[in-house]
Amino acid sequence: MDNKYVLSEMSIRILYIKCKSKVRDVIQVLKFYIQIRQSRILHKKALAGLKEKPQINCVFFVLFPDIWKYDRIYELMLQNDRFNPIILVCPIVNFGRDNMITKMDQCYSFFQKKGYTVIKSFDDKSDTYVNVRDLNPDIIFYTNPYKGLIDDRYYITQFKDILTVYVPYFMNCSAVKGFSSNLPLHNLVWRKYAETDYEFQLSKTEQMVHGRNVVNTGYPGIELLIDNNYTPNSQPWKLGISSLKRIIWAPHHTIEKGKFGHTCFLEYCDFMLEIVKKYEEKVQFVFKPHPILRSKLDLLWGKEKTDAYYNKWANMPNSTIHESDYIDLFLTSDAMIHDSGSFIVEYLYVNKPVMRTLSDYPLSEVFNKFGLDCLKQYYMSTSKEDIEQFIQNVINGVDPMKEQRTKFVNEVLMPKDGMPSQNIINDIIDSIERQRV
Repeated sequence: MDNKYVLSEMSIRILYIKCKSKVRDVIQVLKFYIQIRQSRILHKKALAGLKEKPQINCVFFVLFPDIWKYDRIYELMLQNDRFNPIILVCPIVNFGRDNMITKMDQCYSFFQKKGYTVIKSFDDKSDTYVNVRDLNPDIIFYTNPYKGLIDDRYYITQFKDILTVYVPYFMNCSAVKGFSSNLPLHNLVWRKYAETDYEFQLSKTEQMVHGRNVVNTGYPGIELLIDNNYTPNSQPWKLGISSLKRIIWAPHHTIEKGKFGHTCFLEYCDFMLEIVKKYEEKVQFVFKPHPILRSKLDLLWGKEKTDAYYNKWANMPNSTIHESDYIDLFLTSDAMIHDSGSFIVEYLYVNKPVMRTLSDYPLSEVFNKFGLDCLKQYYMSTSKEDIEQFIQNVINGVDPMKEQRTKFVNEVLMPKDGMPSQNIINDIIDSIERQRV
């Protein structure tokens, strides 16, 4: 057969495959637009049913205590007879059954200690799941937008006829387009409350719904950090010795190779244990790992090695592990070293020295303009020597960036239009009264 005919046939097949793939993609997009349209119609109907309802049942779908940003919202609801708030601890399904049950037990205990009304969505003894509709929710609040992390029974597509709300669990610093604004949940929720004006404007350009469901209220997660009347608990720290400086090490979970593997944990994990021992008489440390890091280390190292590593942090005389809510931890610390994403902005609110451990990837490829502006207030580390120098500076009270950092916090970060939680409550009430879809 003539080669030109063979090439021609191959080209046609390749073109056919590409066209078929593109058609499939177009069909998926059209189906999703239909889902969005259906949700909007159903939200309008749901709003109409709430206008005269004396009490609104609000169910908060929670996965990790660490990313719970609704404390003030929950408390404001308790003070308002119009609301009946309930916490539903949902299953995390991407790291196996044992991890799911452990994480649910930890989360359930966290809210029980707070005295909140909390329900576990899964009973491991009877192997049964809670039917959310038995709770008669009028509004469902999501704490995490990712499909595949939460059990599909509790994903937003199961509740198109119920009003849904999403408050981000972090202040977006990512350079990845659509990561914080254009996932399916971002487009399907009735309300997404933007944490910054930067994020609000980004939603208008990146979202499929062009920010139609987004309201700029500010970020509830920072309210206790800036509340001068709040008295933090020093319980996260093992030793009550005031002469010891308190430093947090908070590594991220992205230990994978590649652009998104921006944590330096594997590079510094043993070194940080050496540092803890070396500065035993001068510093106490808290190891604050991302909640997913342990599960990833189990896969990489094996459970035995991972447990041994975590136990070292728990058992050394001047160190401990903290795997829960971090507001009190931040407020009672003297400094932090981390490569997290969400902490980039949040720790700046306590206005204390903070260091970023840098990976091989340029910051400009990982973070957006807002994130880069925040990182300009950081001490940067590319080596073990940089980390140790930072620790010595904290011990000696040396903080040359304090004036610059204070100016940035006051002029850029502090809320200017009221407290975010109250803004969210106000918008919900006003939207119901005015029937604003």
